[in-house]
Amino acid sequence: MQKEVIIAFLLVLPAVFAECIAPTDGMAITQSTTLCSDTYDVPNGIRIAANDIVLDCSTGILRGVVGESEIGVRAENVNGITIKNCNIVTFTQGLYLKNVTNSLIEGNSFLKNRIGVRMLDSYENIIRNNNDKSFQLAVSAINSKYNIVILGNKEIERAFCEVNACNEEREMNVCESGDFYCSKKCSSSNDADCVAPVTTSAPVEEKENVSEKISQIMEETKKEVQQQMANVTSPVAEKKTAPIWFFIYGFAAIIAIIAVIIFIKLKKR
Repeated sequence: MQKEVIIAFLLVLPAVFAECIAPTDGMAITQSTTLCSDTYDVPNGIRIAANDIVLDCSTGILRGVVGESEIGVRAENVNGITIKNCNIVTFTQGLYLKNVTNSLIEGNSFLKNRIGVRMLDSYENIIRNNNDKSFQLAVSAINSKYNIVILGNKEIERAFCEVNACNEEREMNVCESGDFYCSKKCSSSNDADCVAPVTTSAPVEEKENVSEKISQIMEETKKEVQQQMANVTSPVAEKKTAPIWFFIYGFAAIIAIIAVIIFIKLKKR
C-alpha cells in the first residue's frame, strides 16, 4: 500500500510543479504553453503563431472589454494546434480560426461574446465538449468544411451543418474536387485540388548586356552605311569639293539611315 502511494505521488509530482505562465496582452504563443489558473485582462487577446503546439489555459479566464475587444484567441495559418481548458469572455469573437486545419478545440467555455467561434477557410478541425453562452452565434463559418462541432450545452443547426458534422461525429468525404482544398488524406488520384500546378522551365538563355548589343548593331550599321556610300560616290564627285549644305544633308541622311537600321534590327531580335 505504501509503495502504491509513493508511485502515485511520483506520477502527480510533475503536474504539481509544471511551469505555468501569465499571458500578456497581445501575446504571440510560439510553443506549447500552460497558463496559470487566474483571470487575465487581455483586451487585444492572445495569438497562436506556430504549428503543432498546445495552449492549455488550466481553466484560466481570458477577459476582454465589452464592445471594444475584437478577438480573444486568434489562430491564423497554422496546423495541428490544440486549445483547451480556456474560458474566453466578453469579446466580439471568442475564438477566431483563419486557415487552420487538423486542430483540436476542446473543453473550453465561450461566455458573453457576440460570436463564440468564428472560422474562415478552416478545414478538418474538431471542436468538441465546449460550452457556449454567446449573445449572437455559437459558431460562424465562411468557406470552412469537414469540421466536427459538438457543444456541450446546445445544438447547432443552419446550413453550416451541410458541409460540417454538427452535434455528432460522422464520416465526411474530404476528397472533393472543386473546393480549393487538398486534405493530407487525399491525392491527385481522388481530388483534383491536389494536383500541383504545372510549371514549365523556360530555357536558360545568355543575357547580353544592352549596351554591348547596341554597340554591335552600331558597328554593323556603320559598315553597311560606308558600303552604301561607297557604292553611290562617283569619281567626279571625289575630285570636286562639295558645298557645306551637301555635308549637312548628308550627315542628316546618315543619322536617319542608322536610326532606321537599328530599329529594324532590334525589332527582328
